Amino acid sequence: MEFELHSYRFAQEIIEHRNYTGAFQEITGVVRQCPLFTFPNKSNKNRRLDVVQQLFNTFFDRRFACDLGWLFHPNATSIQGSGLAADYRKIFNGLRIQAEVQFGNMSRWYSDIFKFQTAYSQDLIDMGLCIVPMSSIANRMDSNVTNFERCVRELPSAKLSITLPILLIGMEMEAGTPIVDTSTSGIARANGLIAGDIRNITARGKTANRYRIVNGFLNGAPVNTIYESSDTGPVASLADPEE
Repeated sequence: MEFELHSYRFAQEIIEHRNYTGAFQEITGVVRQCPLFTFPNKSNKNRRLDVVQQLFNTFFDRRFACDLGWLFHPNATSIQGSGLAADYRKIFNGLRIQAEVQFGNMSRWYSDIFKFQTAYSQDLIDMGLCIVPMSSIANRMDSNVTNFERCVRELPSAKLSITLPILLIGMEMEAGTPIVDTSTSGIARANGLIAGDIRNITARGKTANRYRIVNGFLNGAPVNTIYESSDTGPVASLADPEE
């Protein structure tokens, strides 16, 4: 994927400093590696929708938490029993970065920003990282999905209350972005289905299948050779957030 950056409170200047260039290279390297996960005609009501949100979440879980050693779902507050968890956190040469990857409803993005401020106020982090789709991708996922353009418009309005540096990354298709058509996978066509069933990928309890698709992509396996018997690869968690 290609990407755009928005630097809130000098976040880009901080992360591009020579002391933290490893952080910037690691983060943008993962973003560039991410493919576009599609499932044509995933919605009977809206044929325009063809991008699979859940697989993006799994891709970042795999790359950040499993492969690159980011803490997975660390506490976003020191208040015991709050249950408020971030997506990921990692320290680069003393710089504590909390990351939120948001491909869901826009309302969840506001929660992510609150988690940044909470962790920063309690001296758990030094800056926030927020990875979201550009509107061209978000509009192919669902209605009112978080998008970079809207985040850039709205974040500055909270300048007096959101006081930490936040780097916004907006993911965008480019000419060389791989497209993974998951409707052709053996997982989608399990039990002899001809048309394919997206529920075998997106439904609750299907986390392992999502890891199988991501693992197959990372290992160069054609998507039509990935089945429910395929290797999941490293797994950050087999529990769906809704479960």
